[in-house]
Amino acid sequence: MEEHGVKFLPTFTKPGKYDSQHHESYHHIWWKDSGEGGQIFLEHKVVDVYVNDQGAVVGAKVQKPDGSIMNVKANKGVVLAGGSWKANPQLRRLTDPRFTENMISTGYPFVAPDGSAILAGMRAGGMYVGDRCEDTPHLRRKFGTAHYGFPKGSKYGAPGLGISGPRWAEVIFTNKSGDRFVKELDKANLGGYTFYDAALAQPDQFLWTVFDDATAKKYHWDTKAPTCEEGYAFTAPTLAELAKLTNQPNLEQTVARYNGFVDAKKDDDFDKPAESLTKKIEQGPFHAVRLVLCVHNLTGGLAINDNAQVLGQDMKPIKGLYAAGETAGGLYVGNGMPRAIMPGRWAGEHAAAN
Repeated sequence: MEEHGVKFLPTFTKPGKYDSQHHESYHHIWWKDSGEGGQIFLEHKVVDVYVNDQGAVVGAKVQKPDGSIMNVKANKGVVLAGGSWKANPQLRRLTDPRFTENMISTGYPFVAPDGSAILAGMRAGGMYVGDRCEDTPHLRRKFGTAHYGFPKGSKYGAPGLGISGPRWAEVIFTNKSGDRFVKELDKANLGGYTFYDAALAQPDQFLWTVFDDATAKKYHWDTKAPTCEEGYAFTAPTLAELAKLTNQPNLEQTVARYNGFVDAKKDDDFDKPAESLTKKIEQGPFHAVRLVLCVHNLTGGLAINDNAQVLGQDMKPIKGLYAAGETAGGLYVGNGMPRAIMPGRWAGEHAAAN
């Protein structure tokens, strides 16, 4: 099929009723129940949408794995659901200038959204809704690994250590010089700033978690592979040797000063509360584990209404264009599937009925 000189592949959509017994919406192109079947193209990416002379979206420009282009004609509409731009270092800095190029994004290597769907919607006239700018959904921290969410023994990455909550009373966090940079208190608000505010401000965002062997044994922390990744965890019999291994010149004096705070039950540097000053770092061997910050979950994206229609700058819906998941902005109804299922359902029902 051709429209305005562009070749299109036909879609296989067929509007249909919602079957409450099977909880399936028949108008999605992948449901065989539609009577005409459909196809799912894995590893294909929508890079643009086509808009006709009346301003309605009539198709999608899709990039194949080999880089070639496939054009798809839309009978009812296009639902953009290509994720956020958390894996795009330039674009994600529009969300937060702290998200620098050296930060990893969660989901890699399986998920690396570059914002192509959001950009396609904006080129079609869609309006961008800014992010909520809260650190808790935005960021994650990993200890001893540069990967997120992999089980022990996975060929894709190590799980790292579960250093969180009250366990922070028995560790310190240091920067590349070996200096503490924040109170070790696992709370979202540390008194007008967050842990991430302090961590992201450190030189090269190169951070360490330091603890002694008594703490490691207490929590069964294994700093060797395959729990921690090679180069992300180090052990030495003395603090002096650990400082050399990790290139933290000030580590020895930092630990000595911190141990003094534990004895005095008063942190003169970062006001760590007395009830968390419970454990000195004094029993070798000593451990230093890399603390890696990850960009996790952005909530900025295309503005939508309650039908998941993308809104233009005049706040009116763009005919035939919808957005769901992390491509849709202004939503935070939970991580993952809820953000896709709910607007996706609204979009499908509206497209089928109109």
